This record gives sequence, C-alpha cells and structure tokens, in this order.
Amino acid sequence: MLIEQLLALHPQYDLRRYFLLEQSCRAYFTYLQLRNTSTYENKKTNNNDDDASNVLVTLRLLRVLVRYPQQLRTIYETNLLNLPTIAWKRLIPQLFSRLNHPSSFVRDYVTNLLIGIAKDFPQLILYSVVVGITDDSKMRRIKSRDDNIWQRKFAITHESEDDIDEDDEEEDDVEKQENVVAMQNSFRLIYNVLSETNSHVVEQVKLFLHEIRRVYCSMG
Repeated sequence: MLIEQLLALHPQYDLRRYFLLEQSCRAYFTYLQLRNTSTYENKKTNNNDDDASNVLVTLRLLRVLVRYPQQLRTIYETNLLNLPTIAWKRLIPQLFSRLNHPSSFVRDYVTNLLIGIAKDFPQLILYSVVVGITDDSKMRRIKSRDDNIWQRKFAITHESEDDIDEDDEEEDDVEKQENVVAMQNSFRLIYNVLSETNSHVVEQVKLFLHEIRRVYCSMG
C-alpha cells in the first residue's frame, strides 16, 4: 500500500521538479525568437553583446537538452520550427559533438538544427559535413569490431565469469557502434541538404579533400 502511494506521488514530484526548468526554457526560446527574428529578416549583423547573449542562451538550452531530453521533450519539440537558425550558428562545433548522443531524440533534434543551418548558412558547415561523410574509416572500424564480436561469440561454448565480463564489454561495443552509425546517418541527412542546394561547391570540397589525402599518402 505504501509503495503504491509513493509511486502515485512520483509523477507529481517530476512535474514540480521540472516545472521551473521548463519555464526557463520557454523564456529562453522566446528571447531567441524576439532577439533574432527581426535581425534575420532585416539582414542586420549582431553586435558583440547580442552574440554573447545568443551563445549564453543557446549553450544553456543545449545543456538542458542533453541532460533532460525526455523530461522536457515537449517544450523543445514545440519551439523547434519557430527557432531562428541564426541563433545557433556560433554553436556549430558543440552541435556536431552531440550527434553521437545516446538519446535518439537529442540526435534528431541536433540534426534538424544543423539541417536548418545548412539551408541558411551552408558555408559554415559545408567543410565539416563533407569531411564527416567522406571519412569511411569509422565505418571500417565498425565492421571490423562486428566481425571480431561475432567470432568471439561463435567460439564461446561455456559460460563463466570471464564470459559474462566479455558479454558486458561486447554490449558496450555494440552501443558505441550504434551511436557511430546514427551519427553517420545524421551526417548523411545534412549532406543531402547541402548537395541539393550547393551541389557544385560540395563537389569542389570533395575534390579538395581528395587531393589533400592523396598528397598526405604520398608523403607517408
């Protein structure tokens, strides 16, 4: 009986716990919309104070998103479409670093933000995206790990403590591999947007990277 009462209080506790945080996020989103929408439409450049304020607010929103993705999912989904991409252009490195986040909601949300930046400011992320999409070394490492895991599982015939430890390590490896695959999928989505709108520039960057790698290999 006591356990049921405690479980019944748990949702109410969560609502009270995240209420102020949700209100803060709503205020931050409103600030970004008011501060950046008029600036973007009038094609004016922000001064240093505006840039500093944008960076501070977007960093806080990104931190909350990473820490509480499920608890505050609704408020983030509601404000995604109305959020001006210009507010996030200073946080491009931080956004890329979150593409391998274990939460699928965080990955999808960050991917959509980067897609918006790719449409409005392609020059800011074009090089990073092309590098990420053309570097297949990660995918080769994933395939190699998959082969090794399959061989170890095939060779195991008896369960022991060592086997259990190996299984735990393999589960961690699989989770990391899934995150890398998800990150590659995000890069592919952003790359497709850039290819549709800036195909010529994308091909030039790919050619440039190919020549850099060729020169590097010849020097090695």
